[in-house]
Amino acid sequence: MKKVAQISAACATMFIFGALWVPQARADGFTLGDAANFAVLYEGNGNNQLSTTNVTINGNIGIGDPSGVTTAFLSASGGLGATINGNVFYAGAVSPRNSINNTTFTGTVAGGNTNVQTDLNTLNKLSSDLGAEAGTNTAIALSGSGGTQTIHATSGILTKDASGNIVFNLTSVAFNNNNTLVIDGDGLGHNVVFNISSNAQFGGAIVLTGGLTADNVLFNFTGGSNLTGGSTASLNNNGQGFLTGIFLDPNGAMSVVHTNLNGRIFGGDSSNLQIVSGDTINSPASAPEPSSLALLATGMFGLIGFARRRKVQLA
Repeated sequence: MKKVAQISAACATMFIFGALWVPQARADGFTLGDAANFAVLYEGNGNNQLSTTNVTINGNIGIGDPSGVTTAFLSASGGLGATINGNVFYAGAVSPRNSINNTTFTGTVAGGNTNVQTDLNTLNKLSSDLGAEAGTNTAIALSGSGGTQTIHATSGILTKDASGNIVFNLTSVAFNNNNTLVIDGDGLGHNVVFNISSNAQFGGAIVLTGGLTADNVLFNFTGGSNLTGGSTASLNNNGQGFLTGIFLDPNGAMSVVHTNLNGRIFGGDSSNLQIVSGDTINSPASAPEPSSLALLATGMFGLIGFARRRKVQLA
């Protein structure tokens, strides 16, 4: 009976810990901070709109207010199964032109969320800092149909500031639909950054291997300044497979059309941001905070201590 009680207590401890703790892929490099709470962060500069028409967005939406006077707004409409599973946060006041029609909306709309603008400012600086890093020149060359290209992290350049990013400079992007780009982290444990200094359209599918997840891969569009003059980011894979990763373009226009994306859209400069025509955007689940893991470990050791005390009582 003593051994049965001891084994039962140990098994209970292991079961509880195993049920609560799910291993998360981790890589060294850039961090999103609070921005990891958003699927879409729109710069919101100028009298422009974020349009979400006939799409499914699983995650929160943030609209910035860099001028301190709310002018940008969300225009959401549907009728073909449009869904927003998340909240809409404005950095400033909620725009009177905010509109959500014919859309299943599970969240709330709120203004005065200072995290939104803080997150955008942090991401804009991150884009600039990463854009200045040395990287390996490479090209995405998938102009045909049915092709596959693999980019290995081992061929990139690890940032000299020891931040842990593997950096590539994309000299050109030819990425048609019905093609697959594989990005292999090679088990190195580093985030992968692609700096893009020209207009680019992403089609096809992006598959991550070698320990990478969507939040470990950043497509960083460079150029321009002060939310204007940058390269244009266009995502359109005709719903064929999923693009995977974070797309960051602070100073350039962005559009997402009939695209499946496991990742995030950050930026949009001083232009309208179109997320339309059958898109599905799945915001990656955030990894547990170190403090949460520490509390979990404390609980586990508490259970172990209980099992030991139980052993003494049964002896």
